[in-house]
Amino acid sequence: ILTESIPGNIRNCQHFLSFMRRFLEYLKSVLKVQHVVSDTPASFLHNIHSTVCIERKPLRFVTQRLNSLMKTLEIQDMESFRPLSVIAAFATLVSTYSKGFSIIIEPYDARTPTIYNPVLHFTCMDASIAIKPVFSRFQSTIITSGTLSPIDMYPRILDFRPVTTSSYSMTLARDCILPLIVSRGGDQVSISSRYETRDDIAVIRNYGNLLAEMAAVVPDGMVCFFTSYEYMDSVVSTWVNQGIMSNVQKHKLVFFETQNNAETNLALENYYRACDNGRGAVLLSVARGKVSEGIDFHGHYGRCVIMFGIPYVYTQSRVLRARLDYLREQYRIREQDFLTFDALRHASQCVGRVLRGKSDYGVMIFADKRYSRADKRSKIPRWIQDHLGDGVSSLATDEAVQMVKGFLRRMAQPFPQDAQIGLSMLTHDQVKKLEEKHEKEKEEKEGFSDEMSE
Repeated sequence: ILTESIPGNIRNCQHFLSFMRRFLEYLKSVLKVQHVVSDTPASFLHNIHSTVCIERKPLRFVTQRLNSLMKTLEIQDMESFRPLSVIAAFATLVSTYSKGFSIIIEPYDARTPTIYNPVLHFTCMDASIAIKPVFSRFQSTIITSGTLSPIDMYPRILDFRPVTTSSYSMTLARDCILPLIVSRGGDQVSISSRYETRDDIAVIRNYGNLLAEMAAVVPDGMVCFFTSYEYMDSVVSTWVNQGIMSNVQKHKLVFFETQNNAETNLALENYYRACDNGRGAVLLSVARGKVSEGIDFHGHYGRCVIMFGIPYVYTQSRVLRARLDYLREQYRIREQDFLTFDALRHASQCVGRVLRGKSDYGVMIFADKRYSRADKRSKIPRWIQDHLGDGVSSLATDEAVQMVKGFLRRMAQPFPQDAQIGLSMLTHDQVKKLEEKHEKEKEEKEGFSDEMSE
């Protein structure tokens, strides 16, 4: 697109607007469905060409032409034209990518399943499409993250052959994280967010007792993650009826993440304020939400994170089903393998909010009995696994509380910054010595290679 010119049939303003009207009318006709329809970009382009004579090439330049028109007209209020921008983006994408995308049209929105409200999903099935420009532009690429686990899944999803893969632990001067797997409550009833047990009153009560008891012993800020907004609403409603929320509020203020960004920002602001003034606070949020992926809780803002359940995605989603089918057919990735990988990755992202520096510390609680299983624990990042021994992988609530008390007492002891030197921090002299050592090893290796060649 960068090297091609805008086609002549949409250069003129009036011609472009007429072109967009035809495209919009075609979309309206396509959305008149009574059952779910799945299509490919190639098929969509063939149908639109045979129906309203719209070719592929001008569609690729719709976004560029619309932006040019809006600049010419000096339009300031871009938000008013956002729906038109979305349609233009769809036109450009559907005409640019012939593979790796899917078009799914549903007659009912999942949020209002009884009201006819057609929805068109244009979804990327293949993550490798996004990374390919990076691989093609750079000779060497390093992919690094604290949650690349299991590491062998990424080359398969991103469709590349790695030269080397490594997983490292953290170099810490003290054990500043305490990951725990709480598999049962104080009454020894197993806890889990599985569909079969998530509405069990005993499970919900044990989740609430875990939160209340942790709120009583953990200072400052606590962040809790649920598997979905619906599940959080259901659990909190039950906690209110059981009197558990009153017990939590005796020790800390309680704030909620919602699907409204403005409300969530206000909740975060007041959460920070409550932690700063010593009152302490609990933030109830959702995995895959804003808090789990974009907010850091460093220092006293996050002394404990509780992950209630395993955040599996909603498996009845048509878009998810299409992606699972695509991964199975193209990359031979089994459905359950991908779902578990995705869920544990998000769980790791959630609990990782608690540790944001070498001098930071915090408690990570995985509240679900399924985390005790080897197939789940093995997918947790190594830097967490190294602290997740058998002695902390299947605890009751009261056992976890005692371990948290001991951990917090140890962390409360004075810790000089000098203790990190040589372990988690290096001085300039130590860095220089390491460089000299590496240079010497490199020279010896090159000398050995020369001798072998002679």
